[in-house]
Amino acid sequence: MKSQKKRCPGCRRESCDGCGIYQKLNTNKQVRISFPEGFEIQPEKGMGISFDVGTTSLAGMLWDLEDGTLLSAETGANPQASFGADVISRIQSAVEDKENLIKMQKLLVERLDEMAEHLVRMAEEDALKEMRLLKKEQVRKVTFAGNTAMCEILLGIKPQGLSQAPFQPDYFDTELRKGGSLGFRFLKEAQMIILPPVGGFVGADAMMVYSYVNLKEPVRNFLAVDIGTNGEIILQCGKGKYACSAAAGPALEGGAVSQGMRAVKGAVDMVSLAGSFPVQDIAVRVIQGGRSLGLCGSGLVDALALLYRIGVLDHTGYMRSTQEAEKAGVPRRICGRILDEAKDGGERRFLLTDSSQPVYLTMGDVRQLQLSISAIRSGMETLLKKAGCQVEELDYVYLAGAFGSYIGIESGIQTGLFPDIDRKKFVQAGNLAGTGAAMALLSKKMQEQTGKEKEQIVHVELAGEPVFQELFLEHMNFPLQM
Repeated sequence: MKSQKKRCPGCRRESCDGCGIYQKLNTNKQVRISFPEGFEIQPEKGMGISFDVGTTSLAGMLWDLEDGTLLSAETGANPQASFGADVISRIQSAVEDKENLIKMQKLLVERLDEMAEHLVRMAEEDALKEMRLLKKEQVRKVTFAGNTAMCEILLGIKPQGLSQAPFQPDYFDTELRKGGSLGFRFLKEAQMIILPPVGGFVGADAMMVYSYVNLKEPVRNFLAVDIGTNGEIILQCGKGKYACSAAAGPALEGGAVSQGMRAVKGAVDMVSLAGSFPVQDIAVRVIQGGRSLGLCGSGLVDALALLYRIGVLDHTGYMRSTQEAEKAGVPRRICGRILDEAKDGGERRFLLTDSSQPVYLTMGDVRQLQLSISAIRSGMETLLKKAGCQVEELDYVYLAGAFGSYIGIESGIQTGLFPDIDRKKFVQAGNLAGTGAAMALLSKKMQEQTGKEKEQIVHVELAGEPVFQELFLEHMNFPLQM
């Protein structure tokens, strides 16, 4: 039994270094940083930190300002979750009660301060192991890229403008502060640089994504999409530059799903089909192996695509009963994974893993994921229509953020999250918001250029676009299979 548990569900070998089912594992420790050709560092003394402040996750990188060496990196959860999983809940809490704003700001500052201290300590430990000298210079400056609400809460600004139409930010340009004035202790002497938003809910994180891609592809047509709780989309087509924010909610990051979780140990991050018809079955990959505890974003989209492809789900997202699935030609072994009704009277669900380590996808989960998928895809289509640009005219679709970096492109297309275009056009680029924030940290010229670029981007408020509502209803269903 032990040897069977270790076998790869795809190739059935006991030791597998990468068959068709398995790809490189995201451990949250791997940091892929590559600056665009033409980017030049402007050397300074000391160390600096670039932070990507998301609604769900935080990411920080410590840099040597003199030569641009990455010294350490760390990710963590945003501690404001008790005030709501999504950005709208946080905004409402901050606007309705000033004490909530104070508490949220304090929680965030304390967590970022802890991360900064840990980043420096890790760099010191690494230097000691490698028997090299780490310059004992303090952290002199810190850049922050985040969605508009997170940056405003960090600054202690009540996000009043984001709480009601026409959804305007309450800060517009780069904000400079001393660390101590915001409540930082470890970073109290550092210069805080809060990077500017594009407008509305399209924050500094999206601006950094654009700055990176624009430097890399200055004359190309591209979509850049940072998929998260607050999905931000930027389109450059011809001379037109447009941006919007799609309220995707937390489902694609594992929130609002019965067994959803972050991409950490125990999360199912890939779901596929193993075996040959008619004895096919479901195979899953668990991050770092061991017991399956839930599903992260890439696993959720894989599961959704697979269940639709084999007929467990129809194009509306309806989960067929065992009998209905058998009539639709679903392999009998897979039909046996459908629980028509839970013992406690709960909703229909599908068992994705071994019954000894049960991880389910319910009908309610499917609906939550469809809402998120439709919001992102409809935002893309709205910008394309606004620019008079056909999807075939795009040279690239950049997928940013942790989720965008590890999602299966085919699964994204099958569920309707991405347009069905040449797969070579998709670029899974990693944390571009964090990379852009690092570029602004290491180059004053880049920081200044960001301020100029934001003025050229037209912010589109999706709530005021009738076509978005039409597209949202259209994309709630999965694309019809040929």
